[in-house]
Amino acid sequence: MLFPFTKYGQGTYTNKSIHLKKCKMADGTDVMADFSTLPDVVWVRILQYLPLRDRQEVASTCHLLHDAFNHPSLWRRQVLTFIGDKDNSSRKGIPVYPARHNMELTKQFGQYFQDLTIRVISHFRTMNSDLRELLVQVAENCRLESLTLDIGKQTSQFHKRYGFPPDPNAIATLETFVKTAFRMKHLAIMSWPMFKDKNESLFMALKSNEKLRDNLESMTLFWLDGAEWSEREPLLLSADDTVDLVRHFPYLTCLGLRSPMVNNGLLEMLAETSRAKLRTLKLVIHYLWQKRNFAVPQIEQKSWTALLNRNPDFRVEVTVFLATPTMELASMLTPEAPVSYFRFIKYSKLESSSLVKIYTQYSGTLTTFHSLCDSYEMDSELILLCEKCELLTDLIYHGEIYVNTVKCISKSRGRKWKRFELKDSSIKIHTEFDNIDNDLVLQRNEQGELIQLRLQRFLATDDEQLRTMREEVSSAIGEPWKPTVVKS
Repeated sequence: MLFPFTKYGQGTYTNKSIHLKKCKMADGTDVMADFSTLPDVVWVRILQYLPLRDRQEVASTCHLLHDAFNHPSLWRRQVLTFIGDKDNSSRKGIPVYPARHNMELTKQFGQYFQDLTIRVISHFRTMNSDLRELLVQVAENCRLESLTLDIGKQTSQFHKRYGFPPDPNAIATLETFVKTAFRMKHLAIMSWPMFKDKNESLFMALKSNEKLRDNLESMTLFWLDGAEWSEREPLLLSADDTVDLVRHFPYLTCLGLRSPMVNNGLLEMLAETSRAKLRTLKLVIHYLWQKRNFAVPQIEQKSWTALLNRNPDFRVEVTVFLATPTMELASMLTPEAPVSYFRFIKYSKLESSSLVKIYTQYSGTLTTFHSLCDSYEMDSELILLCEKCELLTDLIYHGEIYVNTVKCISKSRGRKWKRFELKDSSIKIHTEFDNIDNDLVLQRNEQGELIQLRLQRFLATDDEQLRTMREEVSSAIGEPWKPTVVKS
């Protein structure tokens, strides 16, 4: 607890125990600090770091904290989470249900929401009338500047063919947030039920709101934001439908899409002089072998060049979702694409040829490289990546790597590293078996006993090598450092 309090009876507290606390001064003397003199903005700032339930508990301790709890700025950012149905196979769906205290607070403070996330866990089927009325009231009264919609599991062809769509009234309720928005600048659609025809869905509602046309600056569709996994074959907007949608928002400076939604026509349209200069294009490479709908599109060099000519500061951020061959990446990301961010998520695959492509073609623009997937024998490529990409200051690598490589790449950028994260269990020490052929399985030791080489490599430990590595890396980057423990 941030400060002590004592409860007397139902809802009655002593102010003195909250506001006064004994503190020791630099000279050793004890003084009573009176926290009641702190400005309201300080208490609001403190409450922002507390979970919602803790905020409520703290707010009931005294009038001062109750006033801070009711401050509009404390409710600017809010996440509404609902639990949906376990599947969509039954004709009658289970209504989503929220935490009760969330709904009570939404009714009281919904008008102050400006940065709102609506999340439905599992399948979105329907909602009761009271909840629909409340959400419509919030949508009509709040002044949203940012909206994130993560509505249930992403719809696949299987869900559409063998399942049932959500209740149209429930869908219409959520669409109200888009229809009534008049100052929204940022929109993120992480997941949305893709059952209806495109002209009857959320995307038609987007295009029908003329006020969004002049205000919307950032839009991401079916993006992966920190997620390790997504539906493998989701139903997405086609590339032509995406072009039609994006054309309605000429002031976009940031756009995030999955690769099946992109074509040359989209990039040419984004480079038109009648539009605002595009600053960032975020791409999720979603490739499936022998799946026509998930082939990586071929983007011409002139399309990237046109965007760069329009804005020399234009950059591309790439996230690779599934295992994607280097040749497929090359068909979309030509050398002209100014890639500043490359991320391979957990279930993708990093090839050595992909690393060579990255440090060869994007050495002048790359600032961030994250690889969260398993990868092996990439030490020499990683060293070259850090040597050649002089702007690289953010590195996360969870593949296998030797201690000497860790020390080398930490010193290549030194104190310029903003983030330097390596997986604890993937760091390998040097052993007497390193120079032995990997195809050799058994070998006799000095005592003449047969030993399994791979097992010996796996079991080898050397705390001194690891300790020296931590010390040298800490010295190179200028702050205490140790490898990150990643939970499986």
